[in-house]
Amino acid sequence: MIIPPNENGWSYDNSIGNWKLVYEDKTIMFYEQTDESIGTQSTLFVGTEQECEEQIVKEGLTWPVESEITA
Repeated sequence: MIIPPNENGWSYDNSIGNWKLVYEDKTIMFYEQTDESIGTQSTLFVGTEQECEEQIVKEGLTWPVESEITA
């Protein structure tokens, strides 16, 4: 489920054992199962691994593209 932001624009989650997905626009910023608290001003989705995978497909999310380093 998407965790709505508070009155200051921050979304928080401190659940244990859940998968946490943070994305901005269509770019995944964070995605893993963690017992750590998380706070973000981007979109925060919390659920099972399958629910997160479904959200990634539904929203058309992608990982950031690493830019090539040239000398």
